[in-house]
Amino acid sequence: MCNIAGYVGSRDAAPILLDMIKREEGLAGGYYTGIATIHEGVLHCRKVVGDCARLRSETDAADLPGTVGLAHSRSNSGGDHEWSHPFVGCDDRLAYIANGSVGKWAGDARLAVGAQRLADGGHQYRATHEGAIGNYPLLRDGRCVHMSDVMAHGIGDALDECGDPEEAIRTAFLEMPSEIVGMYITPAHGGSIFGARWNLPVCVARDNSGSHLASSPQAFAGTPAWWMWVPPASVFAATADRLSLSPLLPPDEAMADDIHRGPARDAIVDALAVGEAMGVGELMKAIGPLSAREELVVRYDPVYEVLHDLESEGLVQREVLTVAGARSDLTAPRFVYRLVAT
Repeated sequence: MCNIAGYVGSRDAAPILLDMIKREEGLAGGYYTGIATIHEGVLHCRKVVGDCARLRSETDAADLPGTVGLAHSRSNSGGDHEWSHPFVGCDDRLAYIANGSVGKWAGDARLAVGAQRLADGGHQYRATHEGAIGNYPLLRDGRCVHMSDVMAHGIGDALDECGDPEEAIRTAFLEMPSEIVGMYITPAHGGSIFGARWNLPVCVARDNSGSHLASSPQAFAGTPAWWMWVPPASVFAATADRLSLSPLLPPDEAMADDIHRGPARDAIVDALAVGEAMGVGELMKAIGPLSAREELVVRYDPVYEVLHDLESEGLVQREVLTVAGARSDLTAPRFVYRLVAT
């Protein structure tokens, strides 16, 4: 899993994005980190193998210009810095980030077919590997390619065809489906962030400066006056003062977030009451039985929201562990939670 962040507004985006990623990277990332911004029609991108602190120290990420941008912190699944997000489409036409995995669509032939179609059309992938890795699409020449690299080119290809940035990401998500949430920015529409999600988490907050998007409300500074989850199975566009939503699927195929927060809170408190500090993965298992769905379950939203509430109320304490990083010379943060003794 990974963590994502976006900002569009009146302030410099880069410092805001790096602060947001720092606040959430220990949830599921910290191994590969990157950022992209747009300024005066130019896309700027920096990424490293390592956590947010390394991105700050090894690059000029904090100084990238522009008031719209994306940031990402990835899980430990291999590759060099080219396997970090954001992924940049042909001719620097867009930058794309995602959180999730192929999930229920593992083995679906459409993924490899779509990746090969784009390669045959002249798209050049940067995150490739000779031979197979996991469920990444395998090309005809024997290379596999990171699925998010494919999606960046797929969205760009669809945008060239239809000219509609929301329809472009909908087209790519339906052509090559995975259990993900993705967002992109493009100089052609430099005042917006566009995205879509199946069942992985993304929420949005508003303040006087603009719109903030993240995997978890823990990414937002302070206590935002207004925030909400972007509904599952939807397409969205965020500007400084507006959030637009439309269905990814036909309305009668809408996907529900069916884990109610009261029972989720009870399940998480009961799990933590055993006394051991727990990470997000363990707490997701605790609330899993509360969903009536067998696949495409919306699990992260309730866990992240309940943890945010319990921390805000002073009932849960977050601890930051240091774990092995993506290379032997690196480390990564990992958040665990325990009940506060009363």
